[in-house]
Amino acid sequence: MQNFLLATIALTAHHAWALEIDLSNVTSINAAAKTAVEHVLAIYGVDNQSVSIPGIFPDPYYWWEGGLAWDSMVRYWALTGDDTYNDLVHDALLWQTGDDFDYMPPNQTKTLGNDDQSTWALAAMTAAEYGFPSPPDVTWVQLAQNVFDTQIARWDAETCGGGLRWQIFTFNTGYNYKNSISNGNLVQLAARLALYTGNTTYSDWAQKAVEWSQDIGLISEQGQVFDGSSTNTNCSTLNHLQWTSAAGTVLTGAVYAANLDRLVSQFPSLSINTNTGFQTSADTWASLVRTLIAGSDVFTSNDILYEVACEPSHNCNIDQLGFKAILVRALANARDLTIDHQITTSHNESTSISTNGSAVASGSLHDSINAVLRTSARAAAASCSGGADETTCGSVWTNATWDGSNGLGQELSALEVFLANLPAQVLMNANSTTGTATTSGNRTATTGGNSSSTSGSAVVNTNDAVVNGKGSTFALVCGLGMAVTLLL
Repeated sequence: MQNFLLATIALTAHHAWALEIDLSNVTSINAAAKTAVEHVLAIYGVDNQSVSIPGIFPDPYYWWEGGLAWDSMVRYWALTGDDTYNDLVHDALLWQTGDDFDYMPPNQTKTLGNDDQSTWALAAMTAAEYGFPSPPDVTWVQLAQNVFDTQIARWDAETCGGGLRWQIFTFNTGYNYKNSISNGNLVQLAARLALYTGNTTYSDWAQKAVEWSQDIGLISEQGQVFDGSSTNTNCSTLNHLQWTSAAGTVLTGAVYAANLDRLVSQFPSLSINTNTGFQTSADTWASLVRTLIAGSDVFTSNDILYEVACEPSHNCNIDQLGFKAILVRALANARDLTIDHQITTSHNESTSISTNGSAVASGSLHDSINAVLRTSARAAAASCSGGADETTCGSVWTNATWDGSNGLGQELSALEVFLANLPAQVLMNANSTTGTATTSGNRTATTGGNSSSTSGSAVVNTNDAVVNGKGSTFALVCGLGMAVTLLL
């Protein structure tokens, strides 16, 4: 995350028909994001009314990428205020829930993996946190909780000392593989559910899953996140490929988990010892956040993100072309929830946080992440110069021009990096006064936004770090904004 002079020079050379973006102008960023959204929905089939099954993108795209896309679409609504597509997104997220409301629809059972299922659960979690209009018969957080319940039931302690297998069913290739994306998604889902509901069962599982990943070496001491390992060798050897998706989902989980010790003040009925236990130690989780960010440097070239495992060799497959979107989200979360080593408490008191006796240099961390997201946004915009309208996005951002590719993953990655440069919005939790949630059980919590709230329900003054969340008693800020809670 350094020295982006070469990237800046390269970007000034792109031809005039590339997607234009002015990162100092919200209207310009919104317009760029909307262009990417229109391309996403054209692929979905909205333009020619060819959507046959709500929520599913046509071949060659796999089911999981629908979950990734609708997650991005909820974020698009929340960060831009454009509710044009809300009904479509609402239907897509609900249509794929399956008979048991756990994102295991019968038409996907034969190929369903743990990572696929949890990707949809994370989209539902985003809908809950942003107060996306709630369905009548089930809440977004209930959908996420149901997926969590099915996944922890699959935790396999008989091989490798624990962990989730990649695939759910024995007949699928990959059943004998335990990978970082499946286990990282579980970390993220558990941490977000813990913050949303105040239920420490979730925080315990966030701890358990991340510690298992560290113990077998999938998360290294240097912050590298490796792809996975085989149960055939009892996970004694690792696949050392590194993907932005795995690194991103683990990072997001750690960012959320770094706030877990605040649950006591937000849910007074809880009794948590914040001096012991990984799940409630802000220092430990914050240290992991910093380590993971350092490890993610492998995915940058002159402050521009790229997929190191396949992009240089031009052999990224359909799935891998969308992975950068996941890391972009994670970096935006980490950037926005830390500015310096001062944290603002619920009483607006400043407190210094230290790790191993030294102050956390979060200011430089924030600036470094911001440099990557801003430089990558400009680079992505320059790559969006293909197709008939000359705004189709490519997969390679380091070229400062379109690389000739196009597709869902390319558009989602560009969309996320544009959204990462917009002002922040406040996330809700189950204690928000707009909801009627309880926190004692897995399926009793309801979303914090049952009404058709808009992005205007939470305003962040990014100059003064004043959070004005409508009725929200606990807030995380996501999008370009100021830190209010993360203890880094």
